[in-house]
Amino acid sequence: MSRVMLFLVALLVMPMGVFAQNAGAFSAVGRLELAGRGFCTGTLIAPDLVLTAAHCLYDKQNGARFDVGQLEFKAGYRQGVSVAKAGVMRAAVHPEYDARKKGQLHNLRFDLALLKLSRSVKNQMVKPMGVANPDLGGRTVGVLSYGAGRAEDPQLESACVIKGRPEGIFVTTCKARHGTSGAPVLQVVNGRAQLVSVVSAMARANGLPVALAAAPKNALDILEHELSKTLLSELGN
Repeated sequence: MSRVMLFLVALLVMPMGVFAQNAGAFSAVGRLELAGRGFCTGTLIAPDLVLTAAHCLYDKQNGARFDVGQLEFKAGYRQGVSVAKAGVMRAAVHPEYDARKKGQLHNLRFDLALLKLSRSVKNQMVKPMGVANPDLGGRTVGVLSYGAGRAEDPQLESACVIKGRPEGIFVTTCKARHGTSGAPVLQVVNGRAQLVSVVSAMARANGLPVALAAAPKNALDILEHELSKTLLSELGN
């Protein structure tokens, strides 16, 4: 059985047609290792770019930002096996994100980070996922993630509702847990899975667990600019 198929058997049941068209995109989702201190979920959106949550890049114990050399992305990771993996060369956090205000709603809309990998992922079994704005017109979403209790086996929670909030964030009835941060909120359009939001935090609404997420589509240019600034800074030194 191929590594992609091993990865897919960990997911919840979806129509086989969706799996057939999105096997490479699903394997673009992977585990982001955080200096041996835990992990988040991330998504390959270009051969050398991974999108995740900004707060993942900060050590929970002391609030310090991890050195990029301590980060590693494992695409399609399952039971110790990755479809592809690479270190991180540079990382950019949205300039309006404030790590000191991690749990505040108005800050969550900026909880986005873009990672430049140390090498491009050139594996035919991995297809970078497209990024789009969420459709709030009744189309359901899913969340594909690692997390507490499923650190070795990613799961896809599907058929969730997504709604917008005045703070510029989104609420989905998919449930977040530790490790789910940075995971893609997915919508399938014309049979293709697209990343429409990034999980930022766990919460409760009307007594039920929900996930709060940020929409990255309009922030990608800003994040790419921040990555360019880090490169210029390195060259200047």
